[in-house]
Amino acid sequence: MQQRLATRPTQSASTAARLKTDLAALGAVTEVGFAEGGADVARLQALANELEALNPTPEPARAQALLKGRWHLLYSSLGLLRETTLARYSFGLLPDLPVTAVEIFQETDPATGHYDNIIHFLDGEGAPGSLLLAGDYRVEDDSEIDIRFDRAILTTAAGRSIHPLDRGRTGPLRVTLSYLDDGFRLMRGAGGSLYILERLDSCPMRWSRDG
Repeated sequence: MQQRLATRPTQSASTAARLKTDLAALGAVTEVGFAEGGADVARLQALANELEALNPTPEPARAQALLKGRWHLLYSSLGLLRETTLARYSFGLLPDLPVTAVEIFQETDPATGHYDNIIHFLDGEGAPGSLLLAGDYRVEDDSEIDIRFDRAILTTAAGRSIHPLDRGRTGPLRVTLSYLDDGFRLMRGAGGSLYILERLDSCPMRWSRDG
């Protein structure tokens, strides 16, 4: 009996490592969720359920050291569009100009409560730019946080501009942290929407919102 109990944590860690590898691969296949539906998405959702059952962090919303850092979005079931507009990614605040989304990141700083989403894009002429939705989060309980975005920061070849958001129009957005370890995070939003993120840097020297 003692030998069986001793092997369970190792087996769980091994299973979690496999699931994270498979989820990252499926995130790439589904283009971070830009490609909706299909068997790959169904498989991804099933694997996410398995990984959530192995969550090693009992109070993920309060785990500041694990939450802090720059995260790369591997998958979202929110219905993201590759070919989209600045308006769609800014709650309708910015002009309806066409852009092609390239990558999406998220930065969290528990010391200040900052919670930022960053979209790297190409404009209609192929020039790179970024849109940062700057916000803050508040811990609601052991696994839930509320997020409020207050401004959009647009950076293009023409420069950097800051656009205040109407908080009443954009939140709060409540999400549940369903899995968290030192480099991987799963979140559930409204209607069970799923977000999968991988941490790139646990302690960035500079946050994107600071320019």
